[in-house]
Amino acid sequence: MTRFTPSISIMFILALFGLSPSASANDFPTLERVKYVQECMSLNGGPTYVNMYGCSCVLDKIAAQMSYDDFVHADAFARLRNMRGERGGYFRSSKDSRSARKELTTLRDDAMQQCFVTQQITLNQ
Repeated sequence: MTRFTPSISIMFILALFGLSPSASANDFPTLERVKYVQECMSLNGGPTYVNMYGCSCVLDKIAAQMSYDDFVHADAFARLRNMRGERGGYFRSSKDSRSARKELTTLRDDAMQQCFVTQQITLNQ
């Protein structure tokens, strides 16, 4: 008769947690995913099943390569680079801005090609 001690039971449970599938470290919030897919669809021909699938695929590929925090950072630089005046200068020309925008643009363009999204209008470049 085998007797389980608390320490062995705890170690067994921890091992099971280590083997179980966990949420991706770079999982984006649902609301952000929905907003991205809706914007992508509207810029690429409208709300069709093919666009929904392709745009979802694009964000999945971006999320696999970039953390959500890095995505938000780069997306802010991409969206705010057209801001006028001194404030906009940081978003347009800082080293941080250029590298973040370039990383996001490269990931997005590669993902759009891999997911067969026909880009009709450029997203936040």
